[in-house]
Amino acid sequence: MLIPLFAMVFLTFCVMLTAFITRVKAVRAGEMKLSYFQLFQGQEVSDRVTVTTRHYANIFEVPVLFYTASVLAIALKIDCNVLPIVAWCFVGFRVLHSIIHLTYNKVGHRVAAFMGGNVCVFTMWAIIAYESL
Repeated sequence: MLIPLFAMVFLTFCVMLTAFITRVKAVRAGEMKLSYFQLFQGQEVSDRVTVTTRHYANIFEVPVLFYTASVLAIALKIDCNVLPIVAWCFVGFRVLHSIIHLTYNKVGHRVAAFMGGNVCVFTMWAIIAYESL
């Protein structure tokens, strides 16, 4: 269960770096002022900056349930062969979601990847509930 956790943390840092680089490029290109980042308001920003910023925020939403379930499964010493597989599926869906959102951003594809990840997290919680009773 630890390796999928590390993979998700790695993805988070990759998204953070992508958002940072996108912001720096936008400021250097004169597309936006550095002062925008004081309150995240006061001017229009490029779609690219908006997407990377939103995606970085998004990676701290549903994945929190994944992290919590993973740590809980480890702490409770739940011995279930299916749980790591489902955890890896979640990570895979989140990687796919990130690739879609940060590249061509087709909403239908993005929603499918997002929902796949949500089903995985729900399944993890269901397994933990069943195994801990």
